[in-house]
Amino acid sequence: MSLTADVTGTAARPQATSQLPVTVAAVFAVMLLAAVFQLPDPMLRHDDYPALLADPSLFYSKTLTEGRWVNYLWHLRGLVTPAWLNFLAYQLLWAIYLGCLVHNAFGREAALWQRVMVALIAGLALPWVLISLWFNTLLLGLAIVALYAWLTTRLSERSCRWLMLLFVPVSLMAYTTYPFLILALSLTRAETNRSARDLAGLLALFIASFALGMLTIYSLNYAVHGVFGVPMAEWRNPSPATDLASLLENGRLALDYLVALVRRGAYGNTGLALLLAGVLAVAVWSVLRRDRWRGLYMLSGVGLGLGLVCLQVIRTGIDMPLRSGGFVWLYGAVFLGLFAIALQDAGRARLSRNLLFSLTAMSVIFAGMTHYFASEWQRLSRTMADELGAGSGLIFVTGTYLSLEAARKSDLQKDHSVVFRLEHLTGRPVVMCESQPQECAHLPKEMRAGLQDSDKPYEVRQIEGASVLMLSPIALRKAKLEPTQPQRGAD
Repeated sequence: MSLTADVTGTAARPQATSQLPVTVAAVFAVMLLAAVFQLPDPMLRHDDYPALLADPSLFYSKTLTEGRWVNYLWHLRGLVTPAWLNFLAYQLLWAIYLGCLVHNAFGREAALWQRVMVALIAGLALPWVLISLWFNTLLLGLAIVALYAWLTTRLSERSCRWLMLLFVPVSLMAYTTYPFLILALSLTRAETNRSARDLAGLLALFIASFALGMLTIYSLNYAVHGVFGVPMAEWRNPSPATDLASLLENGRLALDYLVALVRRGAYGNTGLALLLAGVLAVAVWSVLRRDRWRGLYMLSGVGLGLGLVCLQVIRTGIDMPLRSGGFVWLYGAVFLGLFAIALQDAGRARLSRNLLFSLTAMSVIFAGMTHYFASEWQRLSRTMADELGAGSGLIFVTGTYLSLEAARKSDLQKDHSVVFRLEHLTGRPVVMCESQPQECAHLPKEMRAGLQDSDKPYEVRQIEGASVLMLSPIALRKAKLEPTQPQRGAD
């Protein structure tokens, strides 16, 4: 079977199209299985609570510093739905995108089970699991991306390419690397006539669409904030390149980012990272050997995406989190799927099946572990809330949240995570004494000092109509398991 798509061969397409809902349903079901510990009470990052509560005032500053105007519109919706429902909707939209991606990428080349497995390998990669913890904020943006993905299964390739002029700018105002998901749908598409001229035209159209998105953001910021641009927030610790020395230093940061994608993308296991990189290299070589232009199309998407991300690092000197590079896994999964098909065509069907089964099983298991540890804080905080009760008085938190192993496992980024979570569960205002000592000056000294020499992670005491949640004042130096490094908000 040739890896080169037959553009005119449409006889079998209705059958392939009819399998799309089944593909989406299967991918959705397995992703929910991997996230089973999150389903009843999904983990929320501290800066995802404004989206959950539909509070635009807490998000407004990000329109200036991040250009997230689509997300801001989502905060204006007024309707508040429960976190578990939003999480299910996010996972469904992600399954729709993945189903459409593999549907277009393999056409009639792959069986249903092969498509499902490739979609899971792509969609359960660590970067996508991490970014899913901002599911409330990103729900509208992902819906836009999923809509475009669905349109690519219904419209001609030419129409879909021109639609990038609309969908790339809009998706850019939801999340910086969402446009790369849109580009991936074109570059991995099976049914296309590939050539150097076509590739150059496609990339040029994407870059123009991306530039249009930036111009739109700059214009909105100027009209509303009086600033033509996107000034970096101070919490990102920007260090713009101003001379050769700073340029070289920021270049080192970009290189560190690329290395981190490989190593941390394999859950920090260097051996596993090398093994996966080796398998992927063989897959890329196989595709290039059988269909050079198909491989070059996908490699150009990886190169352009990483190039733009690294350019941002070099220009601003900020650290980019692992989740910003998730688009690389989309191309990697398609390469692996095409390699598995090539093995099958060469009479090595068992090896082909074992390869996809092994990679899919690993993706599901590691994603499940990440979801489990990410929800540690949810489980502990529910117990805390039960002990605190649903009274009307203040809740004072003494000690540091960094003393909680659950907080470290769930990668809590700020004490706002504790405030928002306990307020959401109890309906009572929360004061963090570590960052607001003046508000806690009236508490007895032994309470202000926090929990001392106890085997318990916390203790609850009542005082004059208020509650005191006592934590240890000593931060954990090292958690038993840290599935991710601390990240600072959705970039």
